[in-house]
Amino acid sequence: MISKIKEIKKSIMDASFFTPSWYSIFINPYFINRHSLYRHITQFARSVSVDDRVLDIGCGLKPYQSLFVVKEYLGIDIEGGGHDDQAKIVDAYYDGRTVPYPDDSFDIVICTQVLEHADDAEVLTKEAARVLRAGGRIFFSMPFIYPEHEAPYDFRRYTSFQHKRLFAAYNFEEVSIQKTTGFFGTFGQLFVVWVFESITFRAPILKALLSVFLFGPILAVSLGLDWILDKSGPTMDYVITAKR
Repeated sequence: MISKIKEIKKSIMDASFFTPSWYSIFINPYFINRHSLYRHITQFARSVSVDDRVLDIGCGLKPYQSLFVVKEYLGIDIEGGGHDDQAKIVDAYYDGRTVPYPDDSFDIVICTQVLEHADDAEVLTKEAARVLRAGGRIFFSMPFIYPEHEAPYDFRRYTSFQHKRLFAAYNFEEVSIQKTTGFFGTFGQLFVVWVFESITFRAPILKALLSVFLFGPILAVSLGLDWILDKSGPTMDYVITAKR
């Protein structure tokens, strides 16, 4: 019973990690990475109809489900991979080749920070197009400049040009590719992640103090400079929206 409670608490914490509040900049050392993506998906979710059916590919804990006020929200993921199956909330499992739903089943498909982990990114994109009805829309995101993670299940990074090629190959239209950060947001976040992950020994108090007095200010200044310079320079992630 105690272990189950701990599991539930961890799941709640993990989910909130993906949907940070503004003050999380002093708590979450990954704030820029997570908050920039959260802003984009929040904006996209506001454009979705209450009558839509949504499929979340690589859903994990379904951290963005609450943003979508829709008819139905389903999530799929693989078994195993970089996360424990107990830390996933799935409606069906994906075998890496075929999404387990019929053609034209969904109005919206979202896939956040998953393409870099897929065994075959082209097959996954093709399957997303197959289960999406004509006129349906997608929201995809993928790191561009970010450390390897979820080892050994991190396989690729795409430029904006490769994203255009990939989605055009499966007849997506109105493809929009946006940066989530510019040079300073990218550099500031990478520096903080490097320092934070270099502390390999158990030191929760040290990490908390660094988050408040060092990481938070660095991230805040980085975001400010990004805003002033209109996100010029290399980005941490690309966000792709398109219509079938």
